[in-house]
Amino acid sequence: MQILKPIVHETVWGGKKLTPYSGSTCEKIGHLYACIDNSTFKSEIISGTFSGKKNVHDWFISNREKYGLERYEELPVLMALVEAADNLSIQVHPDDKMAKELVGKSFGKNEFFFTIEPPKSGCMYNGCKVTTKQEMARLISEGHCLDGVDTLPLKKGDYVYVTGGTLHAASRGSLSFEIEENCDATYRFYDFDRIDKNGKKRPLQVEKALACLNTNQKSSVRQYIGEQQIIERMYSTQHLTQKKDFTNNEKSFIIAVLLKGTKVINSCNLMPGAAAIIEPGDKIDLDGCEWMFVRVL
Repeated sequence: MQILKPIVHETVWGGKKLTPYSGSTCEKIGHLYACIDNSTFKSEIISGTFSGKKNVHDWFISNREKYGLERYEELPVLMALVEAADNLSIQVHPDDKMAKELVGKSFGKNEFFFTIEPPKSGCMYNGCKVTTKQEMARLISEGHCLDGVDTLPLKKGDYVYVTGGTLHAASRGSLSFEIEENCDATYRFYDFDRIDKNGKKRPLQVEKALACLNTNQKSSVRQYIGEQQIIERMYSTQHLTQKKDFTNNEKSFIIAVLLKGTKVINSCNLMPGAAAIIEPGDKIDLDGCEWMFVRVL
């Protein structure tokens, strides 16, 4: 079993709900990454056979063939607790076709949100009220982007899967668990005219955002049923709240992310946002805590 150290990502829209779990004093945490392997961040392994100088990328490269994932150059998903103390930018991610065209990536970015605390408005931004890209472009040029943006009602425990090409944004007050496919491409339509810590507005990428936008796409809401898994194209997830322990008798690894409670595993004090890679044969104590199990497919 490998224990990962959470990584703090400070953002202009982040808050302080995750500060007590972060090992930092940062009060603008947008993402507390439980497991990430990209060009910016790589999760440190603090306990297990790869602890020390090794990180999750080293572990993945050493094990990907064993798990039938050799087609990936890095762990294909990343996961985090996300606090939106303010609205995120109105944005879109590329689908597979546009990711190849714009960033040379073999796959785009789909992502999912599990609602731990719903937004103050009771909704996230999701989908379009307009039917064409031209209508959206006109509203943006006139300074009325939000007039073309639809919303999706959210409550605690809701599961939302956002496919590439879908306009979306988490909204103020929400706390979520998120999984992103590992394509680092986000294009902003509108950022609420915010000023960053350097006194400047963040850049927009309207042309690329419009190129990626599918005005007909809108996400839907579902919920977990007991311990039933929800399967997407790159991973499955399982929400566990009542399980005392778990032994991995499967042929693949599982990334267990702690959502609520505290737990000592391998002499490491785990708090929300921490993760453990449970390899075949490993046993983990889950008692008294809320977890999300992630299986890479």
